[in-house]
Amino acid sequence: MKKGSALTALMYSKRFFRYQILPLTVSPFFLLFSVVRPFLIRYLIDDVVGKGNFKLLGPCCIGLVVVTFLESLFSLLVNYSYYKSANKSISDEQKKLFKKVMKAPIWKLESTNTGDLMSRILYDVPEMMGVLGIAISVVLVNILTLFLIGGVLLYFNWKLSIIAFSMMPFYYFAQKIFSKQLKESAREEREKYSVVTENLREKMEGIRSIKSLNKIFFFLKLFSKDVDGWVKAKNRLNFFSTAEDQGLGFIASLTPVLILGFGGYLIIKGQLTLGTLIGFYSYLGWLYTPIRTLSSFYVSLQKSAQILERIESIYDLPEENEKQGSFRMDEKVEDITYENVSFFYDEQTPVLSGIDLRIEGNKSVAVVGPSGSGKSTLLSLLPRFYDPQIGSIRINGKDIRDYVLSELRKNVIVVKQNDFLFNMSIRDNIVLDDDFTEEEFEEAVKIACVDKFMGELEDGYETIVGERGSKLSDGQRQRVAIARAIIRKPKVLILDEATSGVDSQTEEEIFKNLLKLDMTVIIVSHRLSTIRKAKRVLVLDRGKIIADGTHEELLKMCPRYRNIIEAQLVT
Repeated sequence: MKKGSALTALMYSKRFFRYQILPLTVSPFFLLFSVVRPFLIRYLIDDVVGKGNFKLLGPCCIGLVVVTFLESLFSLLVNYSYYKSANKSISDEQKKLFKKVMKAPIWKLESTNTGDLMSRILYDVPEMMGVLGIAISVVLVNILTLFLIGGVLLYFNWKLSIIAFSMMPFYYFAQKIFSKQLKESAREEREKYSVVTENLREKMEGIRSIKSLNKIFFFLKLFSKDVDGWVKAKNRLNFFSTAEDQGLGFIASLTPVLILGFGGYLIIKGQLTLGTLIGFYSYLGWLYTPIRTLSSFYVSLQKSAQILERIESIYDLPEENEKQGSFRMDEKVEDITYENVSFFYDEQTPVLSGIDLRIEGNKSVAVVGPSGSGKSTLLSLLPRFYDPQIGSIRINGKDIRDYVLSELRKNVIVVKQNDFLFNMSIRDNIVLDDDFTEEEFEEAVKIACVDKFMGELEDGYETIVGERGSKLSDGQRQRVAIARAIIRKPKVLILDEATSGVDSQTEEEIFKNLLKLDMTVIIVSHRLSTIRKAKRVLVLDRGKIIADGTHEELLKMCPRYRNIIEAQLVT
């Protein structure tokens, strides 16, 4: 089966067949009443009006109105069930895709365009599933309709039917003419739209920098260029879609002219009644309805197939298995060891090289070094956000890859400088729907000194923090993030510049509280006041540990460390 073909898209639709049972069930009733109508019209003209049987005129007209009403009613039910099926399919696919993204490893997501991912989930999925969520039912119902209508027309008059059927190949060839252009323009339009989405996301996130640098018009120009590119691609797609629609419409409009002309000839010859011609003519439009539906739906399937390729590229992302692993982390952390660990973001430049390190459990360790020295990467390996290409990391002698991943991350928590806060209350940001007692909550917020600023907030812990915690200061956000980690009682807590926005007095109190806890605390910081709180300091430079000791020892024996500290004091 060719990748990106309409058949591929149709096969994908099978997984949503359960939602399409309703339109398949209702459609036969709709078709039944649609078939009755031309027979009533023929009877009304030939047997009632033609024979002057006026007693049946009223009942026949009433019957025709009832049949038309029931036909419209079931048409409404069929169309509504299509929308309902499509919407449910969209919902399922978006949830499934979001789950896939959440299970993808961080290293892979960080190398993936966020705006493009958002575009695929929020825009591509609804467009694709609006077609695939009803594809099987639409195809089956319209094929059944086509055969049913064809049978009725043949029953009315086979000569008129031949004329009607002879126009069908033109539909096929008209569709083929535009098929390639529609396929290519649909692909281009989706790609351009993803660029616009990513551009918008980036500029919205960087709006503070844009304003502070007075670069509004510069970035407006860049955004306008991307939008214009998308509009151009969209116009091209709309042109081919409209041209195909008008081409098919032109073919359909020729058929009634031929039918009326030839039908009039047959009436004059006495080979056809007026009632049969009018009944045939009233039903003729139905013949092209399923043909046009199937033809346009084929184009939609092709377009959906292009989108499906983009969606499947997300499903092709590697996936973390949180349950994989042999060991739980029930025991106390005695030590953490890095054995000849090297890590590369690419094959050219090592971020970490030959790291050998042992950290004792329940101790406090600070990691310092210039920007780009590998500090954050070193500690991101511990909860397995990345895996080293060379060497191994062990906790209590066991390779961390042998621990159940969810257990590892439950017990090794990283709090970063700009840890994400969700647009919910402070309490919800800390608890995140886990089952903690009020005593555990109170203890965590006290350790992180969150309770110190509650008096400043009107709603206390129920205060909604805003997007990315925008309603809180940097220091307040950091304290909430620390409380969120503390309440989960990790065995290893990594603070990566996690108190950079906190004032010195509060920071002193937080670390005083933390060092009383039964956990290993690893600190990444440039602040002397923070570094001095650790019992041991590691100095990283160019991906290697160049010194290891206490703050006082390193001041004497490590010029690189002394330069870092002196630079910090000057600033």
